[in-house]
Amino acid sequence: MPRKSVITLIIFSLLFNCNSDKTSKTKHETFEEVLQKLKVIRDLEVLQNENSAIAISSAYHGRVFTSTANGLQGTSYGYINWKLFEDNIYATTISKLGGESRLWFGPEFGKYSIFFDKGEERLIENMKISPDLNHKTFRVIERDSVSVTCFGKMAIRNNFGTIFNIEAQRKIKLLSKKEIVLDLEVSIDESIADVGFSTETSIKNLGNKWEKDKGLLCIWDLGALITSSDNIVLIPLQKDADSLTGYFTPVTPERLLIKDRVAYYRADAMGLNKIGVKPELSKNVMGSYSKEKQLLNIVKFTFENDSLYVNSLPNNKKPYAGDVTNIFNGEVNQALDRNWPFYEFETSSSAKELDSLETMYHKQTMYHFQGNPKKLNEIAQKVLGVDLEYIPQF
Repeated sequence: MPRKSVITLIIFSLLFNCNSDKTSKTKHETFEEVLQKLKVIRDLEVLQNENSAIAISSAYHGRVFTSTANGLQGTSYGYINWKLFEDNIYATTISKLGGESRLWFGPEFGKYSIFFDKGEERLIENMKISPDLNHKTFRVIERDSVSVTCFGKMAIRNNFGTIFNIEAQRKIKLLSKKEIVLDLEVSIDESIADVGFSTETSIKNLGNKWEKDKGLLCIWDLGALITSSDNIVLIPLQKDADSLTGYFTPVTPERLLIKDRVAYYRADAMGLNKIGVKPELSKNVMGSYSKEKQLLNIVKFTFENDSLYVNSLPNNKKPYAGDVTNIFNGEVNQALDRNWPFYEFETSSSAKELDSLETMYHKQTMYHFQGNPKKLNEIAQKVLGVDLEYIPQF
């Protein structure tokens, strides 16, 4: 482990107020326990403000691995794929490590998919990650006490044969309580523990102009979180809808309910499924709630409502009629060799025909609030328009 990272973690431990967690006593992996296992990660460091903190790596594409609202002994919110650590392949499988915010690109399927070599038949068994997403590391270009900015050059190829040569830049920032209050226009009671962070991503086209008929990229920010059996995702919609985009397996009434312009989705890691929200239905915010954990999560993101959103549905015929947001729900199924005990908030930028040296941008902000259910409800009503005491039964 680099000397700088060791010093960062020691100082962090000394400064932290290690009072007991204010929240539910449900058994969880603590932030301290996760930090100990992450020490092998290159450029691992902690950004801290009182009892809120995030564990990040600039080298691993500006990734936020996890966060805490309650100090070292508080809940660690992010999902991390520990199997890759056990197998000692974490340094060459960067794309699969998980984390609360990681850099990604789309589309996943369709004739312009970036997950298949040129001309390769688009079957699951043929899927491949562009090597730079697994091996290329970034370097820091700017930092202060609560933020780090890093960048790196990457080559991303698609199934059509286009190679996107880009320069990607990521700024990770830990937010203060005052900034969270201003961002969400809420008050935060002293009975609530909070942590928030933003990830700002821009990519610059280093090659020729990108053209729709050769494929385009979107910036895709993926946030994998530990879940619970009662976890419900809450998605405010622009208008009523009968359904949302479904992936992998049918979206059944037992998993999704849409009522009064809100989509309620059961994200409990108890059945592989995924949903998506089209631009015409989207707002720039969504969240989730677990009564058991007394935990409210909120995600905000830039939403331009442009016409081009890449389509990641298999066998789609409309490559730019995709979703703005997705929720992935995992499962643990040994028979199918699946060990995905998490759910995922996913937000996408629109796609653009970038000229040479032109840039595009996307920002995602994650907030966690844990504590008094009545005070959490006040935040949920203000930001999501949802009364947590009256989430429909389905």
